[in-house]
Amino acid sequence: MPSVLLLLGLLGYPMYVLVRTSFQQLDLRQLIRRQTVWTGFDNYRTILSDGEFWAVTVRTVVFAAVCVALTIGFGTLVALLMRRTGRSMRLLISAGLLLAWATPPVSAATVFKWLFDEQYGVVDWLVTKLTPLDWSQHSWFDSQLPAFSVIVLCVVWQSIPFVALTLYAGLTTVPDAVLEAAHIDGAGAWRSFWSVTGPMLKPLYLILTSLSVIWDLKVFIQVYVITRGGPDRKTLLINLYTYIEGFGASRFGVASAAAVVMVLITLAATIWYVRSMIRVGEEEL
Repeated sequence: MPSVLLLLGLLGYPMYVLVRTSFQQLDLRQLIRRQTVWTGFDNYRTILSDGEFWAVTVRTVVFAAVCVALTIGFGTLVALLMRRTGRSMRLLISAGLLLAWATPPVSAATVFKWLFDEQYGVVDWLVTKLTPLDWSQHSWFDSQLPAFSVIVLCVVWQSIPFVALTLYAGLTTVPDAVLEAAHIDGAGAWRSFWSVTGPMLKPLYLILTSLSVIWDLKVFIQVYVITRGGPDRKTLLINLYTYIEGFGASRFGVASAAAVVMVLITLAATIWYVRSMIRVGEEEL
């Protein structure tokens, strides 16, 4: 029991420090003097009255929703492809997925930034060569939507392997007799998946969706490496916003308050997952 309490204390202490700092004025002056000033909810009032904070929060939620939808969708397609291919092709696809998954996020973001570079990028060169469009020196990072498209592509590319391999493992547990019975009854491929395979994999989808939501809400490296928030701060997500407020502007109290709000949003997603899993378990019983 003491070891469990010690473990809980070690896990909860960083969160305690974060919450406590969010109620204090902790700027560069306080760091130098090694003194903090208790300000109550002033930091929360500051961020909640900041229009940019709300724009960044909404942008983060929308960004996470798009990434999760694309990850789950393409991950499902890759898993179904692996189920239908032979052993050699399946091993080749698995190796490619593992390589993408094992690539460090910093390396992946750097490669994607190079691919879409306006001077030496391969993507602009291919578009110019293969289409009538002249995209030589086309900039992907000067406006919000193209820049976010590159970031989403990078995040989804690294997220698909985990989803695809997990769903493929789940597909191997679906009995062939059930699928054959659905085919005899006249169900096509889409109908079989929607009525038979999908419901059987529902617990897996709940786990993958909740984990993807949590991971995509915390995206930082890809945005920092590819755009650093953009020249007009239109690609800021909440984690990068917190970093800039803390280490850029030395407003650690305000940054801590923003981080606490992010934790609450993530906690809401976690609670949804737990309730969904309990509901699925009750339905199975």
